[in-house]
Amino acid sequence: MRVVIVGNGAAGNQAAASIRKYSSECEIIMFAREPFPEYSACALPDVLAGWIPLDKTYLKTWADYEEQQIKTCFGREVESIDINNQTLEAGGETYHYDRLIMASGSRPIIPAIDGTHLKGNFVVKTPHDIELIIQHKPGRAVVVGAGNIGIETAAALRHRGCEVSIIEMQDRIMPLLYDQKPAGRIQTLLEQENIQVFIGERVTEVVGGQQVERLLTDQQTIECDTVIWAAGVRQNNELARKAGLKIGDLGGIEVDKHMRCSHPVVLACGDCVESSHVFTGKPSLSLLWSSAKRQADVAAANCMGQTCEYEGSCSLVIEEIMGIPCIAIGLNLQGLAGYEVEVIEHESQDIYCRLLIVNDRIAGYQCIGSLDGASSIFTMIKKGTTLSEARKVLLNKNSLSDMAWYLDCSRYVEY
Repeated sequence: MRVVIVGNGAAGNQAAASIRKYSSECEIIMFAREPFPEYSACALPDVLAGWIPLDKTYLKTWADYEEQQIKTCFGREVESIDINNQTLEAGGETYHYDRLIMASGSRPIIPAIDGTHLKGNFVVKTPHDIELIIQHKPGRAVVVGAGNIGIETAAALRHRGCEVSIIEMQDRIMPLLYDQKPAGRIQTLLEQENIQVFIGERVTEVVGGQQVERLLTDQQTIECDTVIWAAGVRQNNELARKAGLKIGDLGGIEVDKHMRCSHPVVLACGDCVESSHVFTGKPSLSLLWSSAKRQADVAAANCMGQTCEYEGSCSLVIEEIMGIPCIAIGLNLQGLAGYEVEVIEHESQDIYCRLLIVNDRIAGYQCIGSLDGASSIFTMIKKGTTLSEARKVLLNKNSLSDMAWYLDCSRYVEY
């Protein structure tokens, strides 16, 4: 059997590795627009900061692909897919497949405003992007977008000695992860390191002659020589759409719980797909490494004739911001709009934690300053464990003493 994988990111490579576990005979061909081996996009801001060299971001060598018996067609873009005849066109050649896995990823959004063509406009997506930013030698930078990539990039530029401003259109930073109060604490951490943060502002224009000189918002003008666009991503769905595969309302390739697309021999995983959320069951775009890996495992299993279901996406984002550990799990209040949510908070000088409870289940968790207990909370959200169930287990000394993981829980629980 021949499996063709479109994409060389976390999802595509995990799918290939999982397929190889099922079969040493299956032929695997991988296509990618980019010419380099798999790398960690999450580590790119660390390169920008100067903490690690660029070569440390690569997760595979060419020898690794050979060892896994993966034929690589990198730097070669797939031009079209014929799902009826199970073929695709790339580089003027036609390739047949028995199964196709779409892992085409996503790309940064650059808004259609004046000045984005000027020298000094960048995104943070590939190793080459980082090389270009470093070569540019930024002095005064504006990061547009305050998601996790935007925050990490701003911190990295500040570490390089740049003057840095962040522009966020919503009313708080990291708006998809944190509620107002924890987001405010993170903003304070940034401002203490002399990073300017402007929320509730929309960028209207980038101005300059041949290169960036200043950025305009609907409220002010900021002098700068560099603009980093970190205002979200768009799913690479054009190839799938052109082939006739169904695209969801959120813009991702629509898949079922087996990661199958609207054609039975085509599967998809990673940033390009629209799956479901583990808590709400609603359509969801999950742009996280952990989701990509799990989706890829499910896609590979079903590709190889197994039966495996994807449980749904649940975000888990852990970052160190200015030396302080920060974690966001599940949904925030914005993601839980329409639900009756109970908020439980704990706050001290150094730590802030917030639990979001819906119908006796933890739907979200946010903490600044500590990672303690996070893995247990993540597991409870993923498995749908109710607080009542957890309380029964923790308060039942007899049942606990029979469990292999029991560790003198009297230190933690009052009976």
